[in-house]
Amino acid sequence: MSYKGMRWFKCDFQMQTPGDYHNWCHDDPAYLGANYSPEELEHSVEMYLTRCHEVDLQVICVTDHNFIGREYLETLQRKNHSVSSRLGKKPLVIFPGFEIEISQGLGVHLLCIFNHDKPLQDIDDIVTSIGLHRSGRVKDGNIVPAQIIFQDFARIIQNDHNGIIVAAHPTSESGFLNDNFITTHFQQEMFTSPHLLAMEVPKPLEALSRNWRKMITADSSCHREWKRHRRIAAVMSSDAYRLTEGDKGHIGKRATWMKMSNPSIDSIKQAFLDCERINLQTNSPSNDINHDRILSLTINNTAFLQDQKIYLSPNLNCIIGGRGSGKSSILEYIRLCSCHGEDLKQNDQISRIKNTFQDNTTIQLEWRYKNGLNDVFEYSKSDHSPRIIQREVQEPKAILRNLNVEVLSQREITQLAQEQSSLARLIDKLTGHELEHLKSLEINLISEIQQLQQTKNRNERLIAERKVILQERDELKRQWDAFVAVRLENERKLKANQAQKYIDDILQESITLSTTWIEQVNTFVSQHADIVTQDWIETDYFTKLNEGLISAKNRFKDDLASSIKNYTDSINLLTVNNDAWGFIAASIEETETNFIIACTEQGLRPEELELLKVTEASLAIKDKQLDEKEEQLRSFSQDIELLYKKIEHLHENWLTQTNLKGNKINEILFSGDVPMVTTETPFISVEILYSKDLDHFSTIWNDTQIKRNTRLGRNWEEIGRHLFTQFIELQEPSPWVLLNKWCDHSQLMPVDIQTLHPELLNYLQQDQRTFWDGLQTKKVNDRINITLFRSDGTRAGSLDDNGLSDGQKNTAILALLFAHGNNPIIIDQPEDELDSDFIYNELVPLLRRVKYKRQIILSTHNANIPVNGDSELVYAINAHMGRGMIKAEGGLETPNVRDTVLHIMEGSEEAFKRRREKYSF
Repeated sequence: MSYKGMRWFKCDFQMQTPGDYHNWCHDDPAYLGANYSPEELEHSVEMYLTRCHEVDLQVICVTDHNFIGREYLETLQRKNHSVSSRLGKKPLVIFPGFEIEISQGLGVHLLCIFNHDKPLQDIDDIVTSIGLHRSGRVKDGNIVPAQIIFQDFARIIQNDHNGIIVAAHPTSESGFLNDNFITTHFQQEMFTSPHLLAMEVPKPLEALSRNWRKMITADSSCHREWKRHRRIAAVMSSDAYRLTEGDKGHIGKRATWMKMSNPSIDSIKQAFLDCERINLQTNSPSNDINHDRILSLTINNTAFLQDQKIYLSPNLNCIIGGRGSGKSSILEYIRLCSCHGEDLKQNDQISRIKNTFQDNTTIQLEWRYKNGLNDVFEYSKSDHSPRIIQREVQEPKAILRNLNVEVLSQREITQLAQEQSSLARLIDKLTGHELEHLKSLEINLISEIQQLQQTKNRNERLIAERKVILQERDELKRQWDAFVAVRLENERKLKANQAQKYIDDILQESITLSTTWIEQVNTFVSQHADIVTQDWIETDYFTKLNEGLISAKNRFKDDLASSIKNYTDSINLLTVNNDAWGFIAASIEETETNFIIACTEQGLRPEELELLKVTEASLAIKDKQLDEKEEQLRSFSQDIELLYKKIEHLHENWLTQTNLKGNKINEILFSGDVPMVTTETPFISVEILYSKDLDHFSTIWNDTQIKRNTRLGRNWEEIGRHLFTQFIELQEPSPWVLLNKWCDHSQLMPVDIQTLHPELLNYLQQDQRTFWDGLQTKKVNDRINITLFRSDGTRAGSLDDNGLSDGQKNTAILALLFAHGNNPIIIDQPEDELDSDFIYNELVPLLRRVKYKRQIILSTHNANIPVNGDSELVYAINAHMGRGMIKAEGGLETPNVRDTVLHIMEGSEEAFKRRREKYSF
């Protein structure tokens, strides 16, 4: 088995052969002339087929004039397989046909193409039936025109014989749009005829003039007399008259890429009716696939589904089947194979799917990355997460999460549409990496704020402790001031004590210096090590060096000892040996005596003197404590200032997130993928309203341990309602900024609740400090409002005004889901809850736009989706004898797929109405 859905084929719709020797270039190596041997014919055909393969053609339409090259075409068909086998290629698909000139105006050339299995004799008979007998198709070397008008000719070719007509080189001399060849009336009649499905163009549409593009695409601005009901298909072809490049058309000069399951006349007709299946670029459109995708899903040994391997298209895939056939199970198997166990939401659906597993069940998902590399993920009954087989990996979780496969059931879509929290998560996901970066910065800011809040709380505790110390110090000072009479003597005593301490420090410094330096120089001398005897040179230099060093060190020791003694003597002369020292020492002692006398004169007992000394010491301790607190408060002040700045940055971050989400959603809506209304605006609009989710605010506000039987507790919810209402009105950065202002200024509170201010302030800033701090870093979710518009631009309703049905809400979610991203998206029955008008007018156009940017896999029972969405792969399953079995797979032009769609899908008559002609129903 292999992929059976639609893929791109390189086609050439106008291939002459050397069998038309009147027109084939005579200097070409494949030229035959009027008379040739069987060997020459075989050789020419081999060159012709080989050249087709060299330019990578896969489908050719052989259109010799008036079918005069029939023998050459027969040989092409006969040798097709042998030549392709020799070249290691797949055989060409060869559509027989002819080019003919009809007799309107001065002659109009048309290409007629039939299915690859059409008997050549039948085609020959058709040419004969329009008046061109075999012997009269060429006259005097010129191709004889058919005496028939376009309408009759189209009926014969397309209605009676299931062929296709293509207008050949319409602007050239023999084309129907050449003004010199044909009247304007006939040009308009033929161009606007529904019987003409396709015409040749010399270059891609984007390279044509604007007026040509308007005509071909049936643009709304096209002149009404030239405007077709359905646009005409445009194809490019070689118009080949030689193998390689020369003065005329050659094989491979131009080609058309066409999307088909298996090339057939029905496939070509369907592509002509659905021009998105035609591409005129040089390289294969398959090379433009630049998104990750699932290549296949292999199901083995499940309890319900038959063993099968599903090959998936990189574009739109539709799993169809009757209810209970297992189509939803296929999507859940994809979920199990592409989702890490930690990210898998355990619900009834997952449990039900796992119950279909047996001990030997395996599900394998083959994945292709946009860089061309593949992985295979396998899930079995015993697995918590899928395993990556065929290679060793360090962390499967990272790989699985990078797949980013979206798998959604209808219930999950409804949940997204109904719940603001779910909708907010979807908007966040759609916004992408830029939002993730902002959220990472938000987390860092919150962490910094929480640390700074701890500093602020410590600062407030320090302020309280400082007040206590100040009070205690004031009390001690009051006690100290009671000893007014002894204050002067005490101050003298303190100054004398300071002088005594200064002199004591000088003397102690001298002693320490002498001791330290003497010890160091003794060590310096005693630890000298002589150099060992040197036997590499005959000299007494090193002996004398050792003796000299010892002598120098000893002299240094003596000099230093002398210097230290001189310094010590100098210090003593300045202090204890100084002539004034006796007077100074006596004065110091006198201040102590005078202080004691003063205390005695005041009637102070000795124990009270001790108390005085303790008070004095306590005052010193308190002063030191105050200094420490002041220093800490000064150091904290910068952190507190930083805290307020960080909170401002957090608010800015929140607002930036909201703006980013709004901008990103608008980018998605105006990307060209979302259907537009008559006002040239998307049929939905999305508003991201900053921090206006009332339900989320209420959840945050009520997340407190307040006792509801208190006055504040009974009014707590009312306070919250007033707070949120005023926050919306004043457009503050957050409700908590406003709450801060309330705490600082009670008059800012609504009158109805102002009497609660003292209790509110005490509760928030004292009793529930942790709750209060936590509020500062909690962002109230944005409110998301979605508005839908009718096709005429009128407003249908919005989430905020409750004007949308469940189906309309799901409509908006689906539009956002499909329009953004390039990862595979898998949805189970997206049409549930949706009316058929939306499916046809919005969902289907959306699918057709985005399916080339990402892989879409849907299970559905609504025929509009695979048919009008032009699904590249339809995979039909059917329950038979208790087993879900494959019924059909392939593109819609495949007969058994088409029949299956008609028989098992709901709404098939409506879905096929617009395409009755396309599908030949």
